[in-house]
Amino acid sequence: MSAYTSLEALLHDAFWAEEESPELAWLDAVIEEPALEIGCGSGRLLLPLLRKGRRIEGLDHSAEMLELCRRSAGELGLDPALHLDDMATFRPGKTYASVLVPAFTLQLAEDPVAALQNFRRLLRPGGLLYLTVFVPLAELNGELPENEWYADHETTLGDGRRATLDTRHSLDRRRRILRREHRYRLHDGDRVREQLTTQTVRWFTPRELHRLLADAGFGIESAVAEFDEEEPVTDEAQIITVLARAAPPAR
Repeated sequence: MSAYTSLEALLHDAFWAEEESPELAWLDAVIEEPALEIGCGSGRLLLPLLRKGRRIEGLDHSAEMLELCRRSAGELGLDPALHLDDMATFRPGKTYASVLVPAFTLQLAEDPVAALQNFRRLLRPGGLLYLTVFVPLAELNGELPENEWYADHETTLGDGRRATLDTRHSLDRRRRILRREHRYRLHDGDRVREQLTTQTVRWFTPRELHRLLADAGFGIESAVAEFDEEEPVTDEAQIITVLARAAPPAR
């Protein structure tokens, strides 16, 4: 699991942040408070929700990403409750009305089963789990070359420096594991700063995801594809968003 340090943390939002994230509207519509966002990172989703007055805390395993979040929060006059821990082992000594797991965060867990079980422990009985996962169709369909470096992202930072990201991947189709290598480069005139990272992403079929949630003690309320309320989930879905409820503990 990538630790999101150094250039990977510094350049994360420059490459991945969207001006209008489709998930923000979803989270704002479904959040039940108090809430916890898993994998809050630099606060791309957390901070806009806090600015709306939402009672939400953040959890991330990267100290550098949380520091970026604190810095951005301070500039906005916010003081979020942020926790440094692993999603599968976090024990805050309290429970939440909703646990939000956007941006495919579950798929970065070393043990998704343990993570889901912990989400259940973090929720009050009947609490809401929001979860988004994706299927790497571009890699599976051969649209991106396997085991070859390809240009993934490029951008110019506010200070004029150029940032590039190259990626190379391999697939374990039987185990449904995508392994990515990332090569981050920050170009400052003739000087180039570089960082290599690795990332393991697990993906799930709709049926498997349903089973994992049921086994962890969740009942699914709804599931849609591509962030479209009118789009049902099929085996061809690329992005799946699920709303589920934590079942009361067995008596």
